[in-house]
Amino acid sequence: MPVDVTPMIAPSLLGSRIIVTPEDLADFDLLPHPDWAKWFTRAERPMPSVLRFTPVDYSMFELTANAAVRGLGVALLSPTLFQPLLDEGLLIAPLATVLKGPDWYFALIHEGDQRRVVHGFCEWLREEVQRSPC
Repeated sequence: MPVDVTPMIAPSLLGSRIIVTPEDLADFDLLPHPDWAKWFTRAERPMPSVLRFTPVDYSMFELTANAAVRGLGVALLSPTLFQPLLDEGLLIAPLATVLKGPDWYFALIHEGDQRRVVHGFCEWLREEVQRSPC
């Protein structure tokens, strides 16, 4: 199931600085995400060799978004999923480039898990992915 991503930053971290080009991200700590290089490629810019990544790699978008809101770094997040944070002004998406995809998300069930609600959710998710035009 593809998810769109773009850099997002808290106004408190941005301060009086301006982000106009992807290269301007080198002035900030970035929150780890496996698709930063793909995002720079989509932006038609080489990924700067001087980027600084925070040492903490959050395992979920929600945790990464919370870290970004707290000003811990620039996050690569979905403007679709996190539109409320943009609408509330808690985050800013300063650059227009949005990476469509990635499609590497998955759901796991513990072996032997017999809960119908878990299997039902995974079946619903599988059906939604199959119906997706992407």
